[in-house]
Amino acid sequence: MLKRFGSYLSIAAALSTGLTACNDDSNNSLTTDDTGYTSETMYSSTAITSFNLKANSKVLANLDSIFFTIDLEGGRIFNADSLPYGTDISKLIPNIGTSGSSKIEILIRNSSVMKDTTITYSSSMRDSIDFAAGGVIARVTSLNEQYTQQYSIKVNVHKVKSDSLVWDRIAWQQLPGNPESQRTLIHGENIYSFLLEAGGNCRIAVMDNPSEPMAVSATANMPAGLDLRSIVSNGNEFFALDNNGVMYSSTDGVSWNGTGETWSHIYGAYESQILGVKKVGDDYYHVTYPDNGTSAKVPADCPIDGTSDLIVMEASKWADDPQAIFTGGKIANGNLTGATWAYDGSQWAKISMTPIDRAKEGMSLFPYFTFRKATNSWSVTKQMTLFATGGRLANGTTSKYVYISNDMGITWERAGDLMQLPSYIPSFFNADAIVWASELGSRGTGMGWNEMTTPAIPAWLMLPEEGGRAISPVTTWDCPYIYLYGGENTSGTLNPQVWRGVINRLTFKPLI
Repeated sequence: MLKRFGSYLSIAAALSTGLTACNDDSNNSLTTDDTGYTSETMYSSTAITSFNLKANSKVLANLDSIFFTIDLEGGRIFNADSLPYGTDISKLIPNIGTSGSSKIEILIRNSSVMKDTTITYSSSMRDSIDFAAGGVIARVTSLNEQYTQQYSIKVNVHKVKSDSLVWDRIAWQQLPGNPESQRTLIHGENIYSFLLEAGGNCRIAVMDNPSEPMAVSATANMPAGLDLRSIVSNGNEFFALDNNGVMYSSTDGVSWNGTGETWSHIYGAYESQILGVKKVGDDYYHVTYPDNGTSAKVPADCPIDGTSDLIVMEASKWADDPQAIFTGGKIANGNLTGATWAYDGSQWAKISMTPIDRAKEGMSLFPYFTFRKATNSWSVTKQMTLFATGGRLANGTTSKYVYISNDMGITWERAGDLMQLPSYIPSFFNADAIVWASELGSRGTGMGWNEMTTPAIPAWLMLPEEGGRAISPVTTWDCPYIYLYGGENTSGTLNPQVWRGVINRLTFKPLI
């Protein structure tokens, strides 16, 4: 047995509350024993300093590279990134390292394939351990055999095929009143819904959190003919165009004033600036408000109407500066496109090499997450992904297909079947998508939401019991919900509902 001793004061401090001693000498905790080592050294000799599983390609490739967390204070050992769904963990051999203990024992309880037993561990042991029942404990005895520390060992395996994207927690609620048109967007720290009723009365609902019931708080004094769908926000002011292209602004959404500008289309906001299109004679120009001197003629294949909301993505490996991005729309000759365009603060460029395969206008674009798994370590990385859904095709029909892009709109692909919207959500265009983190815990309707049945999922994709994979007492956590407000059907009639949902993997309870 290799015995290495150094300064393990931090380990000793973490262990001091969890150790059991055969002989208690509280008045002389720093005394040395017959081996010549202090009690702190003895404490540290019960610390498990390393843990992994021996390689077994029949169970899983790169099994020995899976990282395990060692919680000295809590006496827990576990893998935070769960193994793939279906991994057999009933016959695994552990590698356990300590700072110099006299004995390591493995206690096996409640196994369906092994009797309750205690095995003395050695680095050359070949006895496999059944981790499936969850009743495995490692008991470490100090060098002087006066102290012991126990660690529960948990090998986590996904109860759902986690790299499949499945909608979960889908619910809906009715928009208040009887609106014929709506526009919902984030303004500052709040969410504003503009609800236009028959006769021109426009009411405003302001929410701190979209999970709350919508309640009308004000009535807007809208200029005649203001296009509700054109409203955008730079965080401080709202901007919109009327049916003649006259631009108005408002600080509160209630009172509106002219800006002196006349445009044909507003894309959205880039920092404090408003980006859009202005027609001069027979030509269209990209313009900003206030004018930053970057006006340029719109390329023939760039949309001048019907674009998705403009979203701003921070600098990344795909771009050095923040990028304002939209997808789809109508170009000057009347044709539709599925391409993505971006603005970097000075110029516009088409960035799609593989556009969405069905050209549409009025798509809903939003940033969300998918998951990438490294097969050499089985660690899972959450990656930012653009989602696009809905839209109206050139023949006038509407769609609800979901498309995803993992490279900020450079390449698009249709999402898998399980990621498509369920059948009870109607096809649409001009819906407003908002992603907002809301507290998630136990299931339940409440707060005016009508919870729907999760779409049919194959048996091998059964959802985890009790909402997750946790082994620690986490009861609630933040989860990013997708909210879809309104949307119009093929005839242009408003769907007067708000839908919300979440990717199932994001509902997994955090481990710690």
